Amino acid sequence: MRSKVFKCSDFGTKCDIEFRGANVEEVLAQAKKHAIEVHHLTPAEVDSPAITELIASRVREDDGS
Repeated sequence: MRSKVFKCSDFGTKCDIEFRGANVEEVLAQAKKHAIEVHHLTPAEVDSPAITELIASRVREDDGS
C-alpha cells in the first residue's frame, strides 16, 4: 500500500515541509499540528470544515519523488 503525502506549499505557503502517512487522516493530523505550531493558526481555524476539506483534497498518493 502506497503512503499519502501533502506538502505545506500545496496550501499556498512558502514552507517546504512534507507530511506522510498511511491514510489521509494521518496526514491531516500532522498538517494541522504543524499549522498551529509553525504558522500560528488557531485550533478552530485548522479544524474548520473548509480547511480540513482543502487540505484533504490536496493529499495525494506518494509517487516516491
